[in-house]
Amino acid sequence: MNKRFLLLLALLASSAWAQQNTDISAEQFTSGDANAKLSALGRQAAASGKRLVVTAPQHWHAQIAAKIRAGGNADVVLKDGFYETVLVRIEDKAAEPAKPEPKPEPPVKAEPKRTPPPARAETQPAPPPPPAPAVEAPAPAPAPVVERAPQTPPPAAAPVAEPPPAPVETAPQAAPVAATAASEAPAATVDPSAPVMLEAAEPGDTDPVRATLEKRYNEGKRITELVETGALRRGDLIYTAKGAAVVVRREGSRLLRFWLVGSLNLNQIGISNEGVNKYKVLNSKLD
Repeated sequence: MNKRFLLLLALLASSAWAQQNTDISAEQFTSGDANAKLSALGRQAAASGKRLVVTAPQHWHAQIAAKIRAGGNADVVLKDGFYETVLVRIEDKAAEPAKPEPKPEPPVKAEPKRTPPPARAETQPAPPPPPAPAVEAPAPAPAPVVERAPQTPPPAAAPVAEPPPAPVETAPQAAPVAATAASEAPAATVDPSAPVMLEAAEPGDTDPVRATLEKRYNEGKRITELVETGALRRGDLIYTAKGAAVVVRREGSRLLRFWLVGSLNLNQIGISNEGVNKYKVLNSKLD
């Protein structure tokens, strides 16, 4: 009776552990409070042969994998998440399909060896008779040499005098005033501290920018709240688009979304550039 009861408790515990989901907040992860919990999950997964599926922002993936594998060599699957939280789900590994057994190859029949026919003796032709000796013809007599009288060359004709070439007039060259002026012009400089202004407003109902931002940052749900630039708080995330911006604010365990209204200088000290079209408010007092 006791053995059956203990076996039932072990099955219930393994089933509950297999369906366990662990939610870790951004404060717990960044402060290091979740290191022991991640190591324990890695040790349990390595011992039971389970797989850990982690959903978190992409720039946390390397740290999460290192903390999990500090507890054991577990199988970890990392997925990109929008929210700044760490969700760990435990799953069973999919069974690998059985490999088909190789079929035996049919035996190769050996062909019988063929013996070549005997070579025939070739008859050599008789050698040709030697050629008759050639009779040398007598050498011809040398032709008589006839001496000719020396001829005097005709007198050379007097050279005809050519007229001198006409002088070629060259046009005066114009001074390159335009090229000199262009080379002396100072090069334009770009001020890295120049303001980068954002003019944001709530997009219309049929504006494709609205549909794109709501699908990307609010799971396709409609955003109805507005927040002005002077009401931004420290920790707010701003996602910009063409003429519009979505503000994501954390209040406790909830994430709120707003449409940003007004003009804002994105190139100021109180705002940090976190990536492409993503900014974070560092100070609630903004210009």
